[in-house]
Amino acid sequence: MAMSMEEYVNAYYGGTLGIAKRYGISKADDPIETTDPAGGFNTMFGAKVYNQLNTKSEVFKLLKKEPWLQSGWRVMTARGTTTAGVAEGGAFPETDHIDLTEVTATLKEVVTPWEMTSKAELLSEADDGLGNLASFMRKENGEVHAYYIDQMLCADTDTVAGNNFESLDRVTMSDAAAHALCNDRADADIYDLDKSATTAWADAHTGHNSDTPTALTLAMLDDAIQSALENGVNYNSLILLTGYDTYQDLKALMRASSNAAFRYDLAPTGAGNMNGVTGEAGLNFDSRVGAYDGIPIFLSQHVASESDATARILLLDMDNLAFRVAAPTTYVDNTNLAIRQNLSREYAFITAGELICYKFATQGSIRDLDQ
Repeated sequence: MAMSMEEYVNAYYGGTLGIAKRYGISKADDPIETTDPAGGFNTMFGAKVYNQLNTKSEVFKLLKKEPWLQSGWRVMTARGTTTAGVAEGGAFPETDHIDLTEVTATLKEVVTPWEMTSKAELLSEADDGLGNLASFMRKENGEVHAYYIDQMLCADTDTVAGNNFESLDRVTMSDAAAHALCNDRADADIYDLDKSATTAWADAHTGHNSDTPTALTLAMLDDAIQSALENGVNYNSLILLTGYDTYQDLKALMRASSNAAFRYDLAPTGAGNMNGVTGEAGLNFDSRVGAYDGIPIFLSQHVASESDATARILLLDMDNLAFRVAAPTTYVDNTNLAIRQNLSREYAFITAGELICYKFATQGSIRDLDQ
């Protein structure tokens, strides 16, 4: 006799219609579940680790590298001023001399260390471990080392460098602005220079609004560029460095501007493709801003900002900036257990050098930018 679906379900699960009794079907389930027997099923994770952190490090890469051949350099801070016309048969003008100043940087060593027990290394390739733990940690800590170097190079002026590398934020801070913006004016001093005593030759252009956030304008950028030009910058050596938030503000500002230098990219673009799925073809409605007035723009998560403001914009003269290298980034280890008399191994990345600025007046920054 044919059964309806309702009769079948009731029969199978011992329902109330008496089907189970009629057909002699009775069922009391006790299936094996993931929790029974205990330990019968265990989650596996695999050796792959998916990093949730932004590990980009662009600033150190931007800086030209030069060998540490000496710890100091000389700068000319004033030219000889006696150049004048002479009457027929007249005497030469009085002689004068140029002014030279010596600048000294301190060699810094930055270290990223880690340690692993021998047992952790032995078990890392068993028991669903990370695989070759030494290789994994070397790769990850190499990125960590570069990340923190970038953080040092962009640290706020109020963060005294100490044993860390110097900061582009301090390079672009003038003495006058330091009085208005810094917790301590001396925080703006760099190398062995006291900016309050250098008669402004060590001052960069520092655009600010006395620690009160204000909206970004193109005039702010133009003022910084003008200052660099007036101080003899090679225009082709300039770059702009800022954060992701300020970059979006700059895009919006340029979209709203009638500045003829800005043009939308309305060229037809092909359809996008992601994992075999095709998007829509058409025009690129918006435009990425790759440069302002011919000056390329670079982004970093580390560019400093005030607590209630967006990232600053740094105008950098790359001809007069360098990272002077005493020892390039080096991987070292101490893995001989017998020598260490310890069942663990130590590893480290070390970079020795310092950020160097040869001319402050062609550098600049724009601060106190509103969110």
